[in-house]
Amino acid sequence: MSALDYYACLKLDKDATAADIKKAFRNLAKRYHPDKNPEPAAARRFRRIWRAYNVLRDAKQKRAYDKTLLATEGAVANHAYGASRHPHAAEPAVKTVDRLFQALLQHHYETGIVLYEQLLQHFEKKGHKKGQGVTLDAVLSYEESRDCEFLVAEAYEKVWFEKRACSGNVGIAEDRPPRYYCERAMAMYESLLAAETQRPCFRHFTREVKDRLKMLYLACYKDCTARNDKAVLLGKVQALHLPKRETAWIYKKIAECYVEINQLPEAREVLQLAFEIHPRLAGAKKICETLNIVQPV
Repeated sequence: MSALDYYACLKLDKDATAADIKKAFRNLAKRYHPDKNPEPAAARRFRRIWRAYNVLRDAKQKRAYDKTLLATEGAVANHAYGASRHPHAAEPAVKTVDRLFQALLQHHYETGIVLYEQLLQHFEKKGHKKGQGVTLDAVLSYEESRDCEFLVAEAYEKVWFEKRACSGNVGIAEDRPPRYYCERAMAMYESLLAAETQRPCFRHFTREVKDRLKMLYLACYKDCTARNDKAVLLGKVQALHLPKRETAWIYKKIAECYVEINQLPEAREVLQLAFEIHPRLAGAKKICETLNIVQPV
């Protein structure tokens, strides 16, 4: 199945009616919606289902998509990604994008990262300045570009956790430090949130991106040694604008990190910040006893 074949995504024929499209979406949503199915693979599948439904249920978008699909079938074969916006994109880039999606959807994360970075290098050679607007928009529609970036960010995140777990093993050769993958994941998730404020397309998945950043910040904080780095991460947590209870929970976890390395003054300082945000924070009894702090009532 081509990753941009919206009809195949919804398990529909190309002559499907509006009622067929609606029914197919409802049936698949019952199976793959994150509220119904907590598996990460289900969340990825639901994103594609939601994207397909949003296009096919809108008569104008559906007509444009049908024309694109007809024009690209045979001519571009299974390299339909991005054709909806850039039907004349350079074929090597289109092929690389197709390989990228296949790698990511099959959980070949390191292969996906290599292909993604090859694409960025390709775009830079075409005149894009590194770090300034170098995105997948050259070969993908805006929505598909953001969706692909989410999958790439997820790949960086997965590889970071794997390499972080293996970094102490003898014989493991690393061409890049594990922190590189963490920083790339955080930067891409942050970029997705920023893009969402300018041109919303994630909708249901903003919450998921924030949850991933929340856990990355916390895990990264444990590895920080410089006080300035820790302050930056605290600022990033605040910038997520999470509910007060969640922000306070993160601060409590950070305080527990300080306790683990016997930096008790820092632990007290961060725990007090947690209580200022959410005085009735649950699960704080043990750390309060350790730090000799009375939790506000």
